[in-house]
Amino acid sequence: MHGFSIYLSQSIDQSYIRRMVDLGYTTIFTSVQIPEDNENTKYRYLGELLDYLSNDQLTYMIDINPSLLNHDFFQFLKQYQQAQFIIRIDHSTSIDIVNDIIEHGFQCCLNASIVSEQLLQQLYTQLNDFSYLCYCHNYYPRPDTGLTTDFVKAQNQLILKYNPNAIIYGFIVGTTKRGPLFKGLPTLEISRYMHPLKSAQLLLDQAVNHVMIGDTQITQPCAQQLISLLTQRHITLTITLKDLQVESILLKRHTVRADNPTHVLRSQESRHYCQSDIAPQFNHIRNTGAITVDNQLNGRYQGELQIIKTDLPSHKHINVVGQIIDDDIPIIDCIRPNDTFEFTIQTRS
Repeated sequence: MHGFSIYLSQSIDQSYIRRMVDLGYTTIFTSVQIPEDNENTKYRYLGELLDYLSNDQLTYMIDINPSLLNHDFFQFLKQYQQAQFIIRIDHSTSIDIVNDIIEHGFQCCLNASIVSEQLLQQLYTQLNDFSYLCYCHNYYPRPDTGLTTDFVKAQNQLILKYNPNAIIYGFIVGTTKRGPLFKGLPTLEISRYMHPLKSAQLLLDQAVNHVMIGDTQITQPCAQQLISLLTQRHITLTITLKDLQVESILLKRHTVRADNPTHVLRSQESRHYCQSDIAPQFNHIRNTGAITVDNQLNGRYQGELQIIKTDLPSHKHINVVGQIIDDDIPIIDCIRPNDTFEFTIQTRS
């Protein structure tokens, strides 16, 4: 259910949309209440989007003011039978509005950033099927207005108190920012200038379970890394390789040990991948983002592969065999115990 955003200020970018859908993004967020959008064309562009993807089984979250909900709008959506629609009510939510959306056969999405305990209590006592409800936080185009992690976590815990299986969405920045401010569209203010993967992991840590890219686009490599993290807990890191004698170890898939320490990421399999002695060399200071492999001086630990998360001193038993490229270093903080990772070698020196 992770997704991306398409806005209705202009004709849709079919190539970008197809790339994202083919990568595995299954939800598209859009809005029919953005002030900058042309009232005369936005529904035409929405129709373009739905027509283009009419053969794909996707979920569309449409942000709308309750005053715009009417019979014609519901009938317009119902002609797209392959699609699943979520109607997100930004404000002025009531039990009557929620029931009206559900009675028309659509899911209703509440604003997770402002939903109150009073409304959740009413829904708990008056709504028969919570499977028709989901929750989505706001995004915040204006710097310094985004939410804190504590606030988002508290709101999510409140939602989960009444709906333990709740689907909760949140937004992260993309790599091409949306106007008019072009400052990103995150839910969390602290993530406004973060790497998108780090921003996504921060949302997951606050009990958000579905991540959407708020901005207009994200690059193909970043989109691939992100969906792999979100759906498989797998990360591909690009590196420069210095120690060619361990290349075969680095080219295999690795799992982070379940008992992983604070300062390094340890491979569960790397010692088993080691088939020959590793001579001591490149015993440098271990900077953040360094890839290290223990050499033959470390006895039964020979072949141990680590990713360095915090600068550490040099050690004669440990070869610094490669370095993660600068663009990927922020991703290290996203990797958790039992996640898997692999390397793509950019250069060999």
